[in-house]
Amino acid sequence: MSTAPLARDEDVRRLLDDGYDVNIIGGHLVVKQVPYVTTETVVAHGFLAYPVTVSGDRVVMDTDHRIWFGGSIPCNEHGQPLTFATPETRDIFPDLPAASFMLSSKPANGYPDQYAKVTAYVRMLAHPAMALDSEVTSTPGAAWQEVEEDLPFRYRDTATSRAGLSILSRLFRDERIVIIGLGGTGAYILDQVAKTPVASILLIDGDVFDNHNAFRAPGAASIEQLRERPSKVAYFYAMYGPMHTNITTEQTYITDENLDLLDGATFVFLAMDDATMKPAIAAYLLQRGTPFVDVGMGVEEIDSKLSGLLRMVFADPGEGVERALSRIPKSAEERDDYSRNIQVADLNALNAMLAIGRWKRHLGFYADGTGEEFATYSMFTNHITNETADESDDSDDQEDDRGDGPVSAA
Repeated sequence: MSTAPLARDEDVRRLLDDGYDVNIIGGHLVVKQVPYVTTETVVAHGFLAYPVTVSGDRVVMDTDHRIWFGGSIPCNEHGQPLTFATPETRDIFPDLPAASFMLSSKPANGYPDQYAKVTAYVRMLAHPAMALDSEVTSTPGAAWQEVEEDLPFRYRDTATSRAGLSILSRLFRDERIVIIGLGGTGAYILDQVAKTPVASILLIDGDVFDNHNAFRAPGAASIEQLRERPSKVAYFYAMYGPMHTNITTEQTYITDENLDLLDGATFVFLAMDDATMKPAIAAYLLQRGTPFVDVGMGVEEIDSKLSGLLRMVFADPGEGVERALSRIPKSAEERDDYSRNIQVADLNALNAMLAIGRWKRHLGFYADGTGEEFATYSMFTNHITNETADESDDSDDQEDDRGDGPVSAA
């Protein structure tokens, strides 16, 4: 059963998606934080309310065009009372102040639905306030504290709705994501994936979260948390579980014996420090038709400065993958200074964003003009190189000539 059945009502959901602070209180649809102008030409905030009938998961509005307003007398930007506001007290709910004005503004053919009615009255009140203060908004973010059951969040994603991306965001709904490795890069991948409405996220890592991890991961661990030495999966579950409802964890390393943990995944991010198992994981995923991204970086200290490459390999079983697989390292490179735990949180984050961007282009959320199977970012030249299966290896020699380091695991 949905935790917020009324949010499935089309009109209510549109208001929530727009960012209105709307709820059903005492048999009334109530819109809070509505800006208006007082007689002193000061911007204030009141509320709108009108009676509705709840039928199943629908909110039924009668044909009445009136609505009630809670606040002082609403005015235009010059402090002159709005002519459609008439003093009239209406009790809404014990915990809510009584409405003090009845507003009546009826278009020729009435209001076709509740969304049109609410937004029309909000505009009438808010536009004078916006004329006085351009920073004023009538859509501060939906305050509905419950989320309908088809959304895997503990509160509504009003950032997506305010940007008009609600339809596109549905591309994530059936995604079952696995993230292998929660070092710096994997943690930043999780940071982005957890903010999308994917169906589920499985975190796999057998390590503990230590001091050096805190300096190349999103967020800020407390010293108390570090002293407890939690597992990485437990630490990041505690961080992102309050936002995304469908995160599960496995405190283990991937081996030949537990590859079945990847069964059912629709997309996998490989972000392990140790590349030993990556070829076996890649082969297992390809046999099951599961696309994946593998990330890694090579960092060297040269003349007391850091240089190197970030790497992103994308493999889609529906297309040629041999070249992409050849890019996945068989083992960690001996020359790689990253293994000394150099703190490079910015590089971890950038490596993660390369992976996230490729995943979103694969889904169709972003336009894709390259279709690359391999990409590198050079710190030395601040340059991204994309390659597809039919391109040559000439770029590899060019990268070595620039003084970049070897590319290893994440």
